[in-house]
Amino acid sequence: MYRKWSHILLAALCMLVLSACGKTVEEKTATGIENAESVFTNEPNATNKSMGHIELYLPNGFNIEKGIDEANYTVINGKDSYILFVNPNETENSQLHYDILKQDAKTNIIEDKKFEKGDLFGFSAVNQLNEEEFELIVSVGGVKMTTISDKKKLDEKLQYMMEIAQSVKVIK
Repeated sequence: MYRKWSHILLAALCMLVLSACGKTVEEKTATGIENAESVFTNEPNATNKSMGHIELYLPNGFNIEKGIDEANYTVINGKDSYILFVNPNETENSQLHYDILKQDAKTNIIEDKKFEKGDLFGFSAVNQLNEEEFELIVSVGGVKMTTISDKKKLDEKLQYMMEIAQSVKVIK
């Protein structure tokens, strides 16, 4: 009898764990955008890396490489790669990247949200490219970071991306 109950309990526990892992894309997107907003409203992390004309914070495991020019960088974490674009001519309250995203008729935005803190403007968005791929976008002023991702860790990636984008400082 004890063995029967332990099997039932184990099966129920497995179902609970598996159902928690099966979040929908919409749920992961909402969580990711909430995470990005939380990061945006807090103070940026202290910079720990410099390259070219920028200083920025990179979480553990992340590396940065120079891109095709002074405005573009590639950030890598394992198999994931991110494009970091820094426009030093844009102000901290620039909405240029957001306006361009919203004007593009080809985008299939699942969710986006604008953030404001004093004179600082930012946003986070998830654009569905096809059944399995999503474009993740975060921006703070003239800094924009994007990646292509499946739905795994979509919420965590948006948080990391905002941590990085928010921390970028242009060295003059």
